[in-house]
Formats: sequence, C-alpha cells, structure tokens
Amino acid sequence: MKTFYQVTLIAFVIGLAVLCGFAPWTSTEGENSAAHNLLGYAPIWSRHFAGVAGARVDSAAFVMLAGVVAFFAIVVGGVAFFFRDRRGSERADV
Repeated sequence: MKTFYQVTLIAFVIGLAVLCGFAPWTSTEGENSAAHNLLGYAPIWSRHFAGVAGARVDSAAFVMLAGVVAFFAIVVGGVAFFFRDRRGSERADV
C-alpha cells in the first residue's frame, strides 16, 4: 500500500501544480451576480485579467477540476500498486 499512497500523492501534487498554472478565470455581470463569463485560463498568481472588472478565479470550476485531478491521481496510484510486482517487493527486508 505504500506504493499506492506515494504515487497517488505525487500525482495529485503534480496535478494541482498544473491546475494552478491553468486556473479558470471568470467575471461577473454588474447587474446580476449569478451570471458568470468565462474569461479563459491563466495562472492563479497572474495579472492577465487584471484589467477586466470583477475578474477572479472561478472557485467552482477550480474545485471540479481538482476533483478530476484527484480521480486521475487515484487511478495512477492504483495502476502503480497493481503493477508493482514487476519491480519487486515493497518489503524492507527483501
């Protein structure tokens, strides 16, 4: 199980780093706070959309994409766990 946890954590951290580099940005309409316009994708720390009024990272889309990253991290960890026998045992005494 050590392989599963380590590979899953590494894949999740790499995925979140990539996601922070391509975060979805949105702006809100002045008269309706429920309507959002997708501006595009830019890093969280970027000032790419700073000139657009109300521009911010779309938190709902970011959380959904983080869920997708977590799903694929678990899949990658599972694949690494099930194919670990080709590399050898996880036991420290072997």
